[in-house]
Amino acid sequence: MEAFQAAKLPEISSECPVFKAVGVCAAGLNCRFASGHTADGKNVDKDGQVLSKGCEWHQKIPHIGMVPRELNIFSEEIRLGLRKRTYDFSRATDLAKAWARWHSQRPKDAADTDEAYTAAPDSAHFVGPVVEAERKRVDLAGKSYLAPLTTVGNLPFRRLCVGLGCDVTVGEMALAHSVVEGYQSELALLRRHESEKCFGVQVAGGDVEMMTKCAQFIDENVDCDFVDINCGCPLDEVHRRGAGSRLMAKAAHLEGIVRCMSGALKTKALTLKFRTAHMEDGKNKDFNGRYAHNLVPKLESWGVSALVLHGRTARQRYTKLADWDYIRECGGRRQRKTPFIGCGDAMNWEEVEEHCQTHGVDAVMVGRGALIKPWLFTEIKEKRHWDISASERLDLIRNFTNYGLEHWGADARGVETTRRFLLEWLSFTCRYVPIGLLEVQQAKINWRPRPYVGRSDLETKMASTNSKESLGL
Repeated sequence: MEAFQAAKLPEISSECPVFKAVGVCAAGLNCRFASGHTADGKNVDKDGQVLSKGCEWHQKIPHIGMVPRELNIFSEEIRLGLRKRTYDFSRATDLAKAWARWHSQRPKDAADTDEAYTAAPDSAHFVGPVVEAERKRVDLAGKSYLAPLTTVGNLPFRRLCVGLGCDVTVGEMALAHSVVEGYQSELALLRRHESEKCFGVQVAGGDVEMMTKCAQFIDENVDCDFVDINCGCPLDEVHRRGAGSRLMAKAAHLEGIVRCMSGALKTKALTLKFRTAHMEDGKNKDFNGRYAHNLVPKLESWGVSALVLHGRTARQRYTKLADWDYIRECGGRRQRKTPFIGCGDAMNWEEVEEHCQTHGVDAVMVGRGALIKPWLFTEIKEKRHWDISASERLDLIRNFTNYGLEHWGADARGVETTRRFLLEWLSFTCRYVPIGLLEVQQAKINWRPRPYVGRSDLETKMASTNSKESLGL
């Protein structure tokens, strides 16, 4: 114990945020705030009871960082079943085989016509497509919607946004094959905090059977309201797997994934997020090479319960403004009352209001705007501009840090992980320019303002892009 104490990093504070929030710290003596919950060299709970290795609490918290208010924490039996490939995926396998049989009998010269699929000789034996009465409903209309954000859209950040008024949250993109193979790091992306009232998980993959297995696993083991297919990721690494926006260029393959996943999900809705096109290729010249409008009615008929369209192609990434006129055109192609959500460049509550009223969307998904100013959800809900003070922004940073320590742990590793993701988020918040310093209230997301001096030293530091200057972290 003396050697351990001598090698341990110095304490940050005597008040442990995890202990204060949940009444016990699972990091024990490893905690960087350990003096707040130790007595005579032993870890104690809020009642002063010494926590031994075999106590009931440690059975509930098998590893550091887990708190009882997080859902979708899988047992060792489930993880072993996935890793050893003993988990029963027969339902998903049967669906994928039925799709392959049905798909192989389609007419070769009618690749994109639904009528040709319907006329296939074996269509009656394919159980993937669901009838309209069985399609799961998901209520997204008029709700504030946080986009699935890889790396920065972690559970602590989503929890922060929910506290500021966000209605719908989506987890970070998880790779279907990694979920099915039981990778702990990927299964952790399916976590949900109890405060997330409407929550979805997003999965990416290019293989019909693997995506169907992932849908079955989520349907049977994950507490969520909907499953979202990533059909818009612009990363080359994801494209090499045949996933992300690459799926848009393979309509028949996309159909198999949507139909089979829809059939595998018995209790959860299926949504899909896509872009205006994978890459501009000269097709559909009336829309400058974009072809999302052709997919909208097909996706509805294949079994999608809601659609999210990002108004850029994969090649454009974020270099150009989102095309909301094209989003409106795509929304007009719907044949059912499928919820249709637009995404791109929303930074102010007026923009959200305008898009819902003039561009025919049921809701607006917010991505970078929420990273720059997460209180945007409060502004949307209350329909006002919030000239937030530097001290109020610092309180949000403090909340995020506490949430991070609860999620990742208060030991040395948890502190470093929390710090890493905090700095990722701060790289966006430094772009915010306070309303009180603007000549107009509606700041645009593509603005790159010059360096400025804030109304206080803290506000000036928050605007700095130099990590050595920012908040002294």
